[in-house]
Amino acid sequence: MESLAKTYEGKADFYILYVREAHPGENYSAHKSLSGKLAHAKDLQQFENVGRTILIDDVEGSMHIDYGDRPNSVYLIGKDGVISYRADWSEPVEFEEQLKRVLENDGYAAGLEAVSLTDNFTPVTSESAETSIRVLRRSGWGALVDFWFSSPALTRGRRVRHPAVVRVPLRKVTVVRGPELANP
Repeated sequence: MESLAKTYEGKADFYILYVREAHPGENYSAHKSLSGKLAHAKDLQQFENVGRTILIDDVEGSMHIDYGDRPNSVYLIGKDGVISYRADWSEPVEFEEQLKRVLENDGYAAGLEAVSLTDNFTPVTSESAETSIRVLRRSGWGALVDFWFSSPALTRGRRVRHPAVVRVPLRKVTVVRGPELANP
């Protein structure tokens, strides 16, 4: 998604919604405060060289719950607030095809056929495995153990609201841009 964000810079905004520590460990525990969550998000940005703006959900995970609480989900939301694309896992080719349709529609998603790739568990590549192992090690052994035991649940489906009819309100989130913090 980082490369797509660069390709479409100035035409579309790409964000990461930092929701929770998916696999807490000794070094990165579950979030108990917004300040702790902000510190973890800044580390993500620094250690993983994230160029996109990071939006930080509240400690309770309200936005994450509103959007279906799946890990690694990807959404395309038109400037009219309509969700036009939803996938449980990143599918860059399909995402870009839908993004082009939305951009051709002046940024509006209403009236376009929505794409929903629920339960599209993406096959693990050597690059994604390498990234996962690096991040889990940084978090600590507890994160590796948690990932091992929670992995089977990732392949089981969950019903989510259909993206063509959902307008999810954007809650107040904290934004991390580079070294600065801002509250929209």
